[in-house]
Amino acid sequence: MNGKRLSYCGPPPRAIHWNVSLPWIADCGLILFFLLCLVLTNPLSAQQTSSSTVEYKTLYSKALKQEKRCAVYLPAGYATSNTRYPVLYFLHGLFESERRWEQHGVNSIVDSLIAAGAIQQMIIAIPEADNSFYTNAIGGGAAYEDYIITDVLSFIDATYRTRPARSFRAISGISMGGYGALKLAMRHPDLFSSASAHSAMLLPVPLDQLPPPLRASFQSQFFEAVFGKPVDEAYWAQHDPIALAERTKDLERVAWYFDCGTEDRFGFDKGATKLHQVFERAGVPHEYHLFPGGHGWEYMKTTVHRSLRFHSTRFSQSP
Repeated sequence: MNGKRLSYCGPPPRAIHWNVSLPWIADCGLILFFLLCLVLTNPLSAQQTSSSTVEYKTLYSKALKQEKRCAVYLPAGYATSNTRYPVLYFLHGLFESERRWEQHGVNSIVDSLIAAGAIQQMIIAIPEADNSFYTNAIGGGAAYEDYIITDVLSFIDATYRTRPARSFRAISGISMGGYGALKLAMRHPDLFSSASAHSAMLLPVPLDQLPPPLRASFQSQFFEAVFGKPVDEAYWAQHDPIALAERTKDLERVAWYFDCGTEDRFGFDKGATKLHQVFERAGVPHEYHLFPGGHGWEYMKTTVHRSLRFHSTRFSQSP
């Protein structure tokens, strides 16, 4: 300080003495001990500090006679509990795989909804399905519907702590997967209690009335690989959700939700409206929305909270 020394003039400093008795210190130590025990033995503490995981498993498909992959979302606390969970099966779109769900961060959306108490904890399984349309190919080709219904469901129930009853099993999907989710729930209402779809591949008119650009698109070759070239219209009708909704009985057994973007580049918003109209005429309860947006994951991420809440509510209503 500018080269100057500071001096202190006054009485010498006095020592500070704490007037605390030993019994009081012992009581504080006992309280801290009990608080520590409470934290260490509280099962909720373990769940809150753990995080969700996404596992990637391989299963052998008897239907396809080959190994396939499956992503499985496990909620926080799964590894440290004995709880059994409902299961949501989520189906990916064309040219995609089981990894797309996590790559687009949907697991983080699920985490946030669970943390906020908006949805209950659940297992979410995303099976690999190539460009199959989740359908057994015509003429005895690859049996992807059988693979999902028989192999994937049994694998998940055998490998994880699920609640293996229809009332705790739901199905959802995006684009081709949205089509697959609706179609599989309509063809197997005994297996799923609720179904949802985002930007589902729903065709509002017969195949021969589709716009030429859509019929001639690159994607059409994969459609023909499943439904025939030329497309067998009778076979398509057996797997078309709109056609199925017009003739399938007891669809009210399943709770239905579907939405689509108003700027969907494939025009699937018109197909969603057509399915809504068919459901209305048949008196089938359902939830249907058109929201601003295009086709794909960026749109889906703005609405997936709605379908997750929809399924969670149905799980909660189950005994």
